[in-house]
Amino acid sequence: MLMHRRLPLVLMLVTAACGAGCERRAEAPRVAAKMRIGIGLPPKGTPGTGPEAIIRLLANDSWLTNKPDGHQAERIATGWEWDQARTTLRLKLRRDVYFHDGTLLTPELAAQALREAARTDGNRLTSIASVTPVGEDAVDITLKERNSFILPDLTGVFVLKPGDPAMGTGPFQIVRADPKTGVTLLGAFPQYFRGRPDLAEVEVASYPTQRNAWVAMMRGDIDMLHEVSREAVEFVKAESTVKSYQFPRPYYIPLVFSVRHPILKNPEVRKAINEAFDRAALVRDAMNGQGRPAEGPVWPLHFAYSASTQRFAFDPASARRRLDNAGLRVHTTGSGASTRFSFTCLVFAGDARFERLAVLAQKQLADVGIDMKLQPLPLQALATRLKSGDFEAFLFEFAGRSLSWVYEMWRSHDGSRNNSGYKSADAALDRIRGARSDDEVRQGVSELSAVLHEDPPAAFLVWQTTARAVSLKFDVRAEEDRDIFANPWQWRPAGALTQAAR
Repeated sequence: MLMHRRLPLVLMLVTAACGAGCERRAEAPRVAAKMRIGIGLPPKGTPGTGPEAIIRLLANDSWLTNKPDGHQAERIATGWEWDQARTTLRLKLRRDVYFHDGTLLTPELAAQALREAARTDGNRLTSIASVTPVGEDAVDITLKERNSFILPDLTGVFVLKPGDPAMGTGPFQIVRADPKTGVTLLGAFPQYFRGRPDLAEVEVASYPTQRNAWVAMMRGDIDMLHEVSREAVEFVKAESTVKSYQFPRPYYIPLVFSVRHPILKNPEVRKAINEAFDRAALVRDAMNGQGRPAEGPVWPLHFAYSASTQRFAFDPASARRRLDNAGLRVHTTGSGASTRFSFTCLVFAGDARFERLAVLAQKQLADVGIDMKLQPLPLQALATRLKSGDFEAFLFEFAGRSLSWVYEMWRSHDGSRNNSGYKSADAALDRIRGARSDDEVRQGVSELSAVLHEDPPAAFLVWQTTARAVSLKFDVRAEEDRDIFANPWQWRPAGALTQAAR
């Protein structure tokens, strides 16, 4: 017997999600309108950002979507069932999904698309052994071993036409892309399964900096600023012609240690470093208040998260005692400086998010006698060093909404992007991955939290908050604490209501 499991519709941060109007709307008179989105180009090589990422979100849909609490909800797949062994997952598919060239998504095409995704995705879908079409509206995904992450992983996989990965199923389709000007025009897809978007066109334009993009918005050249810098949040809020929409970004920034380091390999030293950080001050001063202190890598809104009773409070006196007990007393160096020990921390160069946080973290560690030297690196050089294990410590951001991402970053394995030598959490992470129920997931997360406290692989510093700004000429159907990019198909000129909404 198959055990049925189906969850209701909700929004997701990264991939667009369903709301109360997820079903196809009744067609109504619409006003032809174009929204112009401006993006201040991020530092070169910044992952998951920039115009390409935004265009993918507008032009594609995922198989499933995430609730804010980490459960899944329907999208292209409308339901799912596990067999008793939880190694075969049946996805029930919508019958009204079309690719942008007018091709209907059938179970056969869905199976091909999933097989291609499994071949090209180096991390998320490696446990898939086979995909088989079933009847008129389903596919069976057979796994090599039990993997509770496969459902959340499918929320990050776009439905792309087999043999033509540029062909998606999203609310907008690419009409024209000009690499010289950095402008891409997308048009409303009339066969979109949730109803044709109210906007006729969306234009995505790139600017050298966020400041340039903001100036363009003030001139009326664009209608939406994709991301508001931390320094500009209050200024944008005060602007009468635009509205800002803040939301929690599911990315945390840790200071990660190499446990191969002769001093950092001692858990007591890593605990002392954790106690040396005033995380509230880091959020206030380094993040301009745009975030919250981090206790670990599990998204605070996730259903399995619970505020740990074992947390590192800001306690520099305790940090000094731990360091003293570890034999790391303050001494004077040849240059005349007083310190206990020093280590080098790699930082992503050219991005103020990390550089400013790293400088303030450096000052807080200096207060307990630890000298953290900063070494900025471009992304490719940084990634190479992290993968090879050639570092003493590094400061960067990791995604944390899905436990799959937590597993990927903190489970030791060949090819890890975080080759710190840390293995203490492997057993707890494996139990989460093989969990059969929400209760087993909660139990695994609780065990993981205890391990990360007793033998911390990092000092988890902050979770981030970000904001987008939109001209008051547009209604983006915002919901509190949700990214407005969750529902671009519902954006419309202000006051242009459909018959279904009246």
